[in-house]
This record gives sequence, C-alpha cells and structure tokens, in this order.
Amino acid sequence: MNHQQVFINSTPADLRKRQIHHCPRCGARLSEQRLKKHQRQICPACRYTHYLNPSPGVTVIVPSKERQVLIAKRAEEIDFGGKWCLPGGYVEYEESFIDAAFREVGEETGLAIRLAGIVNVVSNLCNGDHHTLVVVLLAEAVGAQPVAGDDCTEVKWIDQGQHQDIDYAFEADRRIIDGYFNGHLQMIPIDERFRIKPFPAKN
Repeated sequence: MNHQQVFINSTPADLRKRQIHHCPRCGARLSEQRLKKHQRQICPACRYTHYLNPSPGVTVIVPSKERQVLIAKRAEEIDFGGKWCLPGGYVEYEESFIDAAFREVGEETGLAIRLAGIVNVVSNLCNGDHHTLVVVLLAEAVGAQPVAGDDCTEVKWIDQGQHQDIDYAFEADRRIIDGYFNGHLQMIPIDERFRIKPFPAKN
C-alpha cells in the first residue's frame, strides 16, 4: 500500500526564483539573514520578513460509474504545458479548499460535482515556482459531459490500462490515480453541509 505524500523535484537553488529585491512595505532594499535554520530576506528599515511559503491547492479525483478517472491536458503556454493532470488548482484568498475544488473542477471541466471526502494531502516541490501543499479530494460528477476550459485544452476519461501510458505533469497525480485504481485510498468524510455546490455546466 502506497501512501506517499511528498514529491521533491526542486533544488535549493530554485528558491532564488521566488526572492524579491525590495520591501513591499516600505520599498527599502532587502538583505538576507538566517532565521532559525532558513535563510530569509529581511528589510533593514522596517524589519519586514519575506517568507517563502508553499501555495495551498486542491486536486480532485472524479471517477465515472465505469471506474474511469477524468484528467485534463494543460495548455501549452502554462507550466508543464501539454502534460496531463487531475483537475485542480490554487486556493484563492478568503476561499475555502472546498469551494476551490468546486470552482476549479467547474472551470477546467464544466462539471458540477458532489464531494465524497478527502483522500490525501501532498507536498509538491516541483520547481522554483511550484511548491504546493495540496488537499486531494474524491468527488462524483453530477450530470453533463466534461468540456475543457480555463487553462486546459482537452479532458478525457481513462481506465487503469490507459493510465500507465499518460504523460503526467505531476508525479503526485500519477500516484494518487494509482491509489484509486488499486483500491488503496482511505477517505476522511466531508461535512454533509458542504458536499455539493452545483457549478453551471458549459455548453
């Protein structure tokens, strides 16, 4: 049984891509100091500290009644373009991870969903622009047929055999789908009050 939750493909040098030069609070040039075990950028004027925190995100497994899984192809102009992934994305400020799941699946596939539960939480250290902490949810499609949208160019259902040959953007997605097809996902239920929030299907 595989419960891998940390996927590391980046290096410490990638952190340089996320650094800034001037304080967003007062405009002074930032310097570097070691805080505990991490090197951080600190403003010498107002003492603002620029923390490099992972971005929170959601990923959603949407299976069909035939036990196929819905995946989406990423647009060429975005990171990992041309590769496939589960529907999902970043959680917006003042948005719950549950609302983010409804929104992202709706935007990328046109589907309304009913959430079943949380099946994993994973850290993705992909590169300097992608260090994410992702809540993985299991959901059921509610009516309609999926239609690609937002930053996805294609959506399709895959079975276990097809899954093995997919060029995935994220190793985490491959392992999560492995877990689904092998029956290894364990689920934390979602509060019944928040399990369904229909998203207008695309025509």
